[in-house]
Amino acid sequence: MTAPDGFPMDALDRRSDVHRASVVDAFAAAGVSLPVRGVLHSISCPAVFRTAVLDLAARRGCDAAALAGAALLLGAGTEPDPGAGDAVLDLRLDTVHDHGAIRRALATALAAADGWKLVPSAEASRLEGRLETLEYRNKALASALERVSFQPLEGGLTQVRDAASLFGFVNEWCFDEDRVVRRFRELAPVYHPDTGMVGCRQRMAQLIEARNLLIKHVRTAYRSGDWTARR
Repeated sequence: MTAPDGFPMDALDRRSDVHRASVVDAFAAAGVSLPVRGVLHSISCPAVFRTAVLDLAARRGCDAAALAGAALLLGAGTEPDPGAGDAVLDLRLDTVHDHGAIRRALATALAAADGWKLVPSAEASRLEGRLETLEYRNKALASALERVSFQPLEGGLTQVRDAASLFGFVNEWCFDEDRVVRRFRELAPVYHPDTGMVGCRQRMAQLIEARNLLIKHVRTAYRSGDWTARR
């Protein structure tokens, strides 16, 4: 494209940029700053929100102000306002905008781009309260389980009656192999040393001993005929 006088427009643009740069340099050398276009908005927001906005702008090849301007052009954001926070996002926009509207527009842009969601501060506080309550209840439950849990026998389990009692059976004739296996699967997650609420290696070891002893007892008694007679 050419200007009316036949001079190439791109050359004019380059020449005007060079001229502006020289003017800026001259004013800077004189200690005078030129007015900057646009209105500066210092948006208070959560740090994670600011990081996500800057990351999205970088991936789009623009600055955060351009991203915010484009998001505002699309209208009111559909995402909730993330609210003020411990970080500040400086944006220079053409006109004055409500900070809440800017945050909502940017949150909508993030959601559209990455499925990004930020829990509002009020909801986050409510969830934190529920989490603290659950942690307290878990500790109380673990304490109760510790009080009622069996104490490992010195020397290990050797008596079927002791093994049956550990599994909660009233005697050594009121269960079959399936019930032993089911009860073991119920108790193992409680006493497992790595994942159990009252994890203990000694208890887990004796739980395994009890299972093996009871299964052996059932199979031996069944083959000998005692099982049918006692039941």
